[in-house]
Amino acid sequence: MTVTVQIGRPDTAPMARGRLLAACRRGDIPAEALAPADRDHLVYDLWAAGWSDVEIATHTYMSTYTTGRIRARLGLAAHPTSTRGAA
Repeated sequence: MTVTVQIGRPDTAPMARGRLLAACRRGDIPAEALAPADRDHLVYDLWAAGWSDVEIATHTYMSTYTTGRIRARLGLAAHPTSTRGAA
C-alpha cells in the first residue's frame, strides 16, 4: 500500500513518502517538504555518510542552524568539513 503525503508546500505535488525522501536525498527538492521525522532521518543518513553540517545544509536547502539543531537533537557529534571524500 502506498501512502500519499502532502506536506504544507503547495508547489510540490503529492508524492509517495518514499519517493519524497529519495528526492530530498538526491538534493532535487528541499528537505522542508519532508515531515519532521523524515528530516531527522535524512540528516542522520547524510551524517552517517560523513557529511558535515555545511554539506548537509547546502544539499538539503536547510540552514546550518537547522542542520546542527537536528544533529544535536539526535545526539550526533559534528563532523569536520573535510571528512567526506578524504582518502
